[in-house]
Amino acid sequence: MDRLLRAAGRCALAFLLVLGVVALLPRGLRDAVPDAVIGGAVLVLGWVLGAHRMAGRPR
Repeated sequence: MDRLLRAAGRCALAFLLVLGVVALLPRGLRDAVPDAVIGGAVLVLGWVLGAHRMAGRPR
């Protein structure tokens, strides 16, 4: 259960980071970016955060 909550937290963090970056974009560029690109960026960022954390742990 702990791993599930940590994974959910990483996904939420990735989602908020991507939304923050998108909010900083100019309006014209923000409207031109498809929703699928934003969703893909959240998935990739969440995977990178998870892979980074798992790489340093001994088994």
